[in-house]
Amino acid sequence: MEKSRFWNILARVKSGEATPEEQLELSQHLSAFPDDMELVKQIDACWDLPLPAAAAPGEDEMLNAWERVRQRMGGLPRVSGRGKIRRMQLYAAAVAALFIMATGAGWWWYAFRQPTPPQKNVVSTRNGSKSKIELPDGTQVWLNAGSRIKYDENYGRQNRELTLTGEAYFDVAHDAGKPFILHTGKMDIKVLGTVFNVKAYPTDEVSEAALIKGAIEVTFPDRPQEKLILKPRDKISVANKTVEPPKNTTRVSNVPVKERPAIMLSSIQYEPADSAIIETAWVNNKLIFRSKTFEELVNDIERWFNVTLKVEDSTILSKTFTGTFSSESITDALDYMSMSYPFRYKLDKKKNIVTIIE
Repeated sequence: MEKSRFWNILARVKSGEATPEEQLELSQHLSAFPDDMELVKQIDACWDLPLPAAAAPGEDEMLNAWERVRQRMGGLPRVSGRGKIRRMQLYAAAVAALFIMATGAGWWWYAFRQPTPPQKNVVSTRNGSKSKIELPDGTQVWLNAGSRIKYDENYGRQNRELTLTGEAYFDVAHDAGKPFILHTGKMDIKVLGTVFNVKAYPTDEVSEAALIKGAIEVTFPDRPQEKLILKPRDKISVANKTVEPPKNTTRVSNVPVKERPAIMLSSIQYEPADSAIIETAWVNNKLIFRSKTFEELVNDIERWFNVTLKVEDSTILSKTFTGTFSSESITDALDYMSMSYPFRYKLDKKKNIVTIIE
């Protein structure tokens, strides 16, 4: 069957004008040519798409546009007269299907005005800095150094979902109709209204969530059968399977990696001096750590002081340290730590690199 006859019969079938003989001829042709059958399926999909009346072109505009397309592509019938507009719309749908095959899905979405994905809002902080923001629903978020949250433009209206990379403290506004859902690499956290802290840096050995007030439901993307409900003062730690050092960090280590449970439950920790919660002390501009190895502290130190640490003496990595820092400089902090375990370091101020020598 010639292409021009194929289009004519197809148009008549779609407009309800085809004779039984024409319907049979088209059916036999489609049985013999599967590619044309697939084309007809795509045309059917185009035919059923709604076109808002305000966006529909006038008859003259449609006729002129069709003639330009026909001349460019060839093999398509000429359309004239206002009584054939309905048939020409079928032709236009057929051409749309051809364009889909020729130019890909991008043209499809553009031509038929499919809704575009919601725009993403991104808030991030650099190493050595922190920030506080208020989301459209009134939720307060404190972002720690080297962290980022993403949420789409429908947040607060259609959903309350966001994604966190790094560490953040949340005071979630209550909305029983729209649960607040936080996605991280290792945990998904669902709440209605509560206060909690999440530390989920991909370069750390673990991701953590500490509940201060309310309740949270924790699920795990790679362990979908498990679900935990945390109560105030509960803390959950999830091992990161792949731990990559930051790209700008060089580390020398002969220390064996400690084995960690995949999921571990514990309680939040308090600072004896003032009862401050250690997990959330950073919100009040304090870096507090208790009996942590230098290996565990490297990422925290780099983010807090905005430096790069290079360790030439690997023996320090297994040594444990305890400290509280607020407005101290990196040299103040290292001098204090060296009182617990003696080591030397040198600081390259231009490159912001600290090298632990011995």
